[in-house]
Amino acid sequence: MKVGFVGAGRIGQALIQGLLTAGMNNNDIMVLQSQHATAQKVAEKYQLQLADSYSDLNFSDVLIIAVPAKALADVMDHLKTSYHGIIVSTSGGDLKQINAQLPVDATFAKAVPNTPVKLDSGITAVSFIETESQANQDLVTDLFKKLGQVYVVPENLLGIYGTIAGCTPAFIDILMEALSDAAVMNGINRAQSYQIITQMLLGTAQLAQASGKHPGELKDEVTTPGGSTIRGVAKLEETGFRNALIQAVKAANE
Repeated sequence: MKVGFVGAGRIGQALIQGLLTAGMNNNDIMVLQSQHATAQKVAEKYQLQLADSYSDLNFSDVLIIAVPAKALADVMDHLKTSYHGIIVSTSGGDLKQINAQLPVDATFAKAVPNTPVKLDSGITAVSFIETESQANQDLVTDLFKKLGQVYVVPENLLGIYGTIAGCTPAFIDILMEALSDAAVMNGINRAQSYQIITQMLLGTAQLAQASGKHPGELKDEVTTPGGSTIRGVAKLEETGFRNALIQAVKAANE
């Protein structure tokens, strides 16, 4: 499979890094040169193919658009007459509207990946037009499966899937920082606190994934009667921790 990119910013680079980590040959990845030379620098760094024009991107089986949303319309204007294949946008767009504007040998899908795709531990939600062929759906989902988990979802749910997968890592980062502050306040040095917290989160996630148990059940397993853990849980409830997360997700998804 050959993959092209229009846009080599944060998410574009994360996808490129992930594909290379997954074993894709750098000669099978092409990026379109940009005015600010970002794409040129990325192509040089990873020894990728560099496209001089939109028509050069026909090299690729799947073309990923990873530009700011405001630039999508301009990119699509070029691709309507230049590209013949599968276009996947991480920048939004309307599935039915854009597909109606494309020639019969091109199709448009949407994807919302999160940044851990660079480690092949990401989550990507993908939406297709209702009439999309199974072959095209398989090609796109197989590509993103190289980078982690993939969920094919209706277009109206793409936003909340993206919020849960893409916004909440920042919430976890804040959680890690706060836990580190508490650790430092109680005598653990900063560097070691982050090592402990990172491993705790990793181990907790792996245990949840491996056991398949409900999170509440896992919580109950470590909350002994009258113990320190249940006192901490009670304080979280008292201070609105659970509701704060719900409201944060709601705000991010608006």
